[in-house]
Amino acid sequence: MVTHNAADVERRLTRLCTEYDPTVDTERRTLDADEFADFADLARDGYTGGGYAWVVREEPPALSHSMPDPEELDEQYPRVLLGLGRGNEGWGPAGGGRENGETYEDAAVREVTEETGVECEVLDCRHVDNVVFTCAETGDEIHTLWVTFLARAVGGSIDVMESELNGAAWFHELPDLHPNLADDPFGWDEWPPS
Repeated sequence: MVTHNAADVERRLTRLCTEYDPTVDTERRTLDADEFADFADLARDGYTGGGYAWVVREEPPALSHSMPDPEELDEQYPRVLLGLGRGNEGWGPAGGGRENGETYEDAAVREVTEETGVECEVLDCRHVDNVVFTCAETGDEIHTLWVTFLARAVGGSIDVMESELNGAAWFHELPDLHPNLADDPFGWDEWPPS
């Protein structure tokens, strides 16, 4: 049996748990030989999963001179930045794969900016999915981490990367979320925070 990235993933998971104390879910998923082979090529190049960010904006940005008096607006904050994937299956946090040499935090910040145009900084790690992909035919394994952070918006404005997303928006009331969020791994039921 060949195992990809087990030691690297364990080291990275230990760092995340020591630094942040996130909730961690571990699961195994089975892939057929072709899917596994494609993924194994990435794993051999150091791919270990990705980082995603729940980006929060606590206060509204300044209004332009043509807007009404801010006291007249009924805006609700905080707001969270969510993206609508190309599959139109629901909204979720922006993010993506960790590139070689990046931390999961770096990946989340880079991906949020690339996909949405919004710049952010990581505040906390909320959740880690520790997923082991197993080849149905050989039993070989690929170890990965899928990490979700809480982040704060620090600049930029929405500029959607159309090759990745159908849209991005700030929400106070949550829209229909992606099915992957159905088990509420990020504390969505706590939104908005009190």
